[in-house]
Amino acid sequence: MNTCTPNSHIVDSRFYSGGYTTIEARRIFCDLRRYQHWLDVEAALALAQAELGIIPQEAAENIQQNARICLLDLDGIRQGLQLTNHSLMPLLKALCKVCDEKAGQFIHFGATTQDIQDTAQVLELRNVLLVVERDLHTIISLLMQRARQYRDLVTIGRTHSQHALPMTIGLKIAGWLDEVWRNVERLEQVKERLLVSQLFGGVGTMDAFGDKALPLLDRFSAKLGLAVPNVAWHASRDRFAEFLSSLAMIGGSLARIADEIRCLARNEIHEMEEPFHMGKIGSSTMPHKRNPELCEQVVVLSKLITSNVPLGYEGLICEHERDYRSVRLEWAALTDSSLYTCGLLALMKDILADMMVHEQRVRSNVLKAAPLISTEALMFFLGETIGKQNAHTLVYEASMQAVETGKPVLNILMDDPDIAGHFSREEIEQAIAPERHVGMSRELTEQTITYVETRMQERVTPAEDAAACPLCTEQEGCLCVI
Repeated sequence: MNTCTPNSHIVDSRFYSGGYTTIEARRIFCDLRRYQHWLDVEAALALAQAELGIIPQEAAENIQQNARICLLDLDGIRQGLQLTNHSLMPLLKALCKVCDEKAGQFIHFGATTQDIQDTAQVLELRNVLLVVERDLHTIISLLMQRARQYRDLVTIGRTHSQHALPMTIGLKIAGWLDEVWRNVERLEQVKERLLVSQLFGGVGTMDAFGDKALPLLDRFSAKLGLAVPNVAWHASRDRFAEFLSSLAMIGGSLARIADEIRCLARNEIHEMEEPFHMGKIGSSTMPHKRNPELCEQVVVLSKLITSNVPLGYEGLICEHERDYRSVRLEWAALTDSSLYTCGLLALMKDILADMMVHEQRVRSNVLKAAPLISTEALMFFLGETIGKQNAHTLVYEASMQAVETGKPVLNILMDDPDIAGHFSREEIEQAIAPERHVGMSRELTEQTITYVETRMQERVTPAEDAAACPLCTEQEGCLCVI
């Protein structure tokens, strides 16, 4: 802290980055890890070529042994970038310097820069997906717990910000759960299209690899754990556009949950609340405030993620067989959206783990809102005797009068001779009690939990990314500062 490092991007702020992303996510996109991914791809290419006799085996092994960023001259690479204005060549020259002279001649043999960088970008996004899937599974587990916990807690259903009909908190959360699960299913489909290699040469013909081109593509892809594409996708950027869209949908789904918690935390409602601890300050001037800032930040991050989606769509427009306008957009958009998504997921895990549901306030609000929130049941109950349309008109007029005057709707109804002549107040109250009109709330909640639970069991829990810092050495340990 005694020397100033210009950490100008919010995700690199030494003070505020925690509200926007995680250290884990920042490590994925660290410059040095990106370079290491490029080197990993070059090493995989060399080894695959050696197996097919395209380059000597000893050259491939030498390239693999030296394709480590900690062995390269970083200052030289930086100077080379300024001189060449080429994103990959300075790295390749630095690798060539640490390899045997003969082996160095076989580095990047027949590939084009975008082959290496696109494939490495996919490896980065695979690491992002590991984090996203892992955190979504945690969030889904928390939602299932909450849905079960509150499956019978009657609450006020609201539409257009107004009281509507009775339901349960469990059913509300089951709706969240079902939506989040669909995002998991979407990611599975996205992975099939996204996690592919790129090795097609200058214009996609693979001409430099001769008749060993297709076997080379297979072996290269297998070494990196990626699928084999049908054809070059240098100019086809739909995979990354779809990935950005998927992140936006995940963010939007979770932001809807966070915003609902924020809305229900209003003083006049006070049914839900994000985690609170003593020392958390809501305002510099109003000591009583308990602002829902975690929930608000989730919405902020969702909007930032969504703002990058148009850049993905802009990247769909490439000229001829290749140009770099899309790639340069993607380097920014994919990185930022991934960082924000990981931050959003971390916040949601914290919110849902310790979210407060004020059960007594929920019950109190239901009692206060009854019987107006049971007017559908009241209409059908009265309609059995006086006809449904007649009942709708009668209940509508009584409800509007109750809202305008503050007089209880049942008092207004019982003043009507037709109602008083057919029904007692007690039987109407019993017939329209809110807890009797939550419909299939419990069953739908249980059905959703069971559906998701079953499919969760069919999936393998995403593994952690255990990749070491590329600057780690046995002598000095990790030299990378995040």
